[in-house]
Parts: sequence; structure tokens; C-alpha cells
Amino acid sequence: MKTLHLFCLLFLCLLLSGCAASQVEEQLLVIVMGVDLTDSGDIALTVKVPSNTTGGQDASTSQEAEKGGNQMGYLTLHALGNHFAQASELLLATTPRSLNFSQVQEIVIGSKLAKSPHFTRILRQVYALPRMRTQALLVMCEEDARGFVEEQKPYIGSRLSRYIEVSIRNYAGKGFVPTTTLSEALREISYGWRDPLLILGALPEKESSKATPGNVLNVDAGELSPTSVNAVKLYGSAATNGISVCGTLTGYETALINLLKGSAQSLALSDEKGYALPVYVRTPATLTVQTNGEMHLGLQLMCEVHYLSDPPPDQHQVALRLQQEITGVIHKLQQMHCDALGFGSIAVRRFFTLPQWENFHFREKYANAAVDVQVQVRLKRE
Repeated sequence: MKTLHLFCLLFLCLLLSGCAASQVEEQLLVIVMGVDLTDSGDIALTVKVPSNTTGGQDASTSQEAEKGGNQMGYLTLHALGNHFAQASELLLATTPRSLNFSQVQEIVIGSKLAKSPHFTRILRQVYALPRMRTQALLVMCEEDARGFVEEQKPYIGSRLSRYIEVSIRNYAGKGFVPTTTLSEALREISYGWRDPLLILGALPEKESSKATPGNVLNVDAGELSPTSVNAVKLYGSAATNGISVCGTLTGYETALINLLKGSAQSLALSDEKGYALPVYVRTPATLTVQTNGEMHLGLQLMCEVHYLSDPPPDQHQVALRLQQEITGVIHKLQQMHCDALGFGSIAVRRFFTLPQWENFHFREKYANAAVDVQVQVRLKRE
């Protein structure tokens, strides 16, 4: 009897897997999606999908495949409309299969659209697409999203989706990029208590000379060296102000913010002698907001700094250096009207009703608030 039950169970599994395979063959799984605002005000959509073939529209030669970035087996599809709904309808109507958005890894927003007042509305329309993967990561490209999506290639490995997932996990683990998803961005924009950061992407064309001499990490995606095999750069972040993208942060500034938020546990700090001092934090920085009278923002950070040099670094100077860098990045966020650290989520607790909070006009006061940063450093020899 048990044998019969087991046979029936296996038979049902085979039937179900065959049905699922048939459904997948009738769909195109979108891996990357790009959205642009054209100069004429139209919306352009770009999607990259596996073609499930040995060649395809973007097929590369075997010689190109040896260099990396093989496009074999992927299709890049485009559609242009007067507005988002028209562009998406045209895209769905002109593809050879139905589009499935449940596997989207990245949503790339072109710079022109990201900096326009249409940004939030377009994000909501992307979110409303059938079966859209709400955990897709948001990227702002410093150029058009179309070119960025076309250049997305699996330089290491064979699957584009896996390549993107592992690459961003690597960058985020070092703190150089944020990990804001589509759902997180819309939630934070809707509540207005914290401003999301987007991954900053670029297609660098030439060497940059804008890097700070003492810190080669203090650049953004467009300033990274273009000499590596991967033409697509993901580094730094795009800041938002509740309406649209309002500026950019370097990879080092992004790592510092992630350290304060607890998203990254370490950061490499260079001392006056050029030595790298790893900074470790166990808990996120403590934020305080004084709302009575003039607004004051407070931040306290307790960290551990490891060193190898002899004699050890000056503990007071290391703390002062960190204090200056943290204060500098907060001032930069204030100038952009971007509350990426979430001081608003602390201030809102002082108000009993939403109208009281709205009448307080936090964003305007935040931009001009005084900042007090306190850093406690514990030195540890490695």
C-alpha cells in the first residue's frame, strides 16, 4: 500500500513539473528592466530576457565570448510610449511571449527620469506591473537606462541573474552600494521619515582625475577606472529627497553611511601616514533630534579601530578624523535635503498626530539644523 502511495506521489510530481516547464516555455523572464524619460517627454522601456537559445538578437562571436560579457542567449527588447502605460502595453503586445517580471534583479532608472518630478509616479507604475518582483534592487544610471541594460553581461559565470545577484552582494558587503529594493523605496518615500538611496551605476568612458589623492575610494561609479573587463560600474549611491534624485554620493561616503546605519560592519580609514585603519562597529549609531526651538541633530558612534603600526595611532586624532568625516557627509545630505540616515524617524515620535507632524515641516528644518557628532574610539592591535 505504501509503495502504491509513493508511486502516485511521484506520478503527480512528474505531471506538475511538466506543466510548470510548459508554462515557463511560454514566458519571457525579465532579468533587468530599464526606464527612461526622453527629451520629448516620452517613456522608453527596455528589458533583458533569456532567449533560451544558443544564439539570439545579441549573440556574440566565440572570440568575444572568450573575453567575457557573452550576450549569447539573451534578448534586449524596447518600447516607446507617450506615457508609462502606453509603453508597457506596447512592450507586452510586441514581444513573442508573455513577459514575467517575477525574476527581475534590477530596475534601472535613467538619470533624466530619476531627477524629474515623475520619478515617484513611475516607480509606483513599475510596482503595479503584473507579478513584479518587489525585491528588485533600484539602480540610477548616470546615462540612459537603455545603454546600461544592453551592457549588462555575465562576465563571470553563465547566468546574468546570478552574476548580478553575486556582484551586488559583494559591493553591498563592503558598503560601497545601498541595497534599496523597489518596495522599500516606495515605503520610505510614502511615509517620508527616511529618504532611500539608490545604487549608482555608470558606463565610464575615460579615466577620471577627480579622485581624492589620499582616498581612491572617494569617487562615484562614473569616475571609476574603465580599464576592467566589465563596462558596467556599480559604485556609490543616488540620494533622494522625497520627490526625485537630488544628488550623488561617492562609494566611500556610501560606505560611511552604511557603517552608521549598521548595514556595513567595517570601513577602511586612512590615517595621516597613509596606513589603512579598519574601523568596526557592533551596533548602529545612535541618532537624536531636538525639536524644541532650533532643531539640532545628534549622532553618537562607538567603534573599534584596529592597527598594525608601531607606535599606535593617536586615539584622539582618529576619533576627530571620524567625527569630521561623519559631520561632512551629514552636511552634504542636508544640502541635498536627503535624510538618508533617518533623523525623521526619530523626530516623528515627538508628535501625536500626522497633521502635527506635517505642520512641523521637518524637511525644511532638517536642511538648516545644527549637527553634533560624538565618536568614541577603542584601539586594538591586530
